[in-house]
Amino acid sequence: MHIHRIPKHAPGYTILDNGHVVRKHSLSWAARGLLSYLLSLPDGAREDVRTLAAKSVEGRAVVSRALRELEEAGHYVRRTERDPVTGQVRTTVSVYEVPVTGKAIHALPPLPVSPAAGPPGAGTAGAGTTGSPSLREKTLVRKEVEGHPSVHPSGEARTLAPPRMTEGMTLLLELGRRDPRMALAGKPLMDQAAMAEGLLAAGWTGDALTSVLSAPLPEKVTHSVGAILAGRLSKVPSAPPLRPAAAMSPAAGPAPGPRHHECLGRDGLCGRHVAAAGKLCAACREPGQVRF
Repeated sequence: MHIHRIPKHAPGYTILDNGHVVRKHSLSWAARGLLSYLLSLPDGAREDVRTLAAKSVEGRAVVSRALRELEEAGHYVRRTERDPVTGQVRTTVSVYEVPVTGKAIHALPPLPVSPAAGPPGAGTAGAGTTGSPSLREKTLVRKEVEGHPSVHPSGEARTLAPPRMTEGMTLLLELGRRDPRMALAGKPLMDQAAMAEGLLAAGWTGDALTSVLSAPLPEKVTHSVGAILAGRLSKVPSAPPLRPAAAMSPAAGPAPGPRHHECLGRDGLCGRHVAAAGKLCAACREPGQVRF
């Protein structure tokens, strides 16, 4: 087996330890791959199970299992503490290339208290904006994983405007309500809703798209639901098929057939076919003949 490496690593590459990450055979391949990806992120990056599953082909269950494996091995450490000043509870996740286990986890320094939690100071020349976090405190922002709420450096929760509800989002939410296995949320919901919006604008009806998306899921699901719905939407033609002209005209009806006239003899009870309206059949024209 020949191993080919680039002669010099550029800034866009990540160098990992063989013993602790790449060749650590006590970890599964999925856990090692996920750890490699997390270590390649810049400090302060934000990821959760949902976003990680949306970026992979394994699905949410595999990502969750790999994260639990990394947590047991000490590569992924969650810490939940209460701010002594504000009383707010915050959870921070740290990803370590060299694992920390046992007593080493409890020996980690406490999470820094936000400088904006107390009353603002007067500030000094050259010291930066009053109440702003120092450089050291900025570097202590951890990589947040597992869907924990992000905390703004000022100590206050960042408020985001709720996304505008669109027709595509309504369609996907209704699909998830009918079948909880197809429920989407967050970025996958917005991404697939944007694709559905484009198809609706091109002339597709909501019922037609729902029929395409609501096809039964495979028995063995190896991809995330977001990836499955994205694949189904990508296979839908950009324009709906043209309907026949006869089907498009609601006024068009069946071709008229030949008109029949009935005999009105016996006070209208005869009913035999005659050549023209108001005519009598041969039996009714002969008064002496009794017809049953």
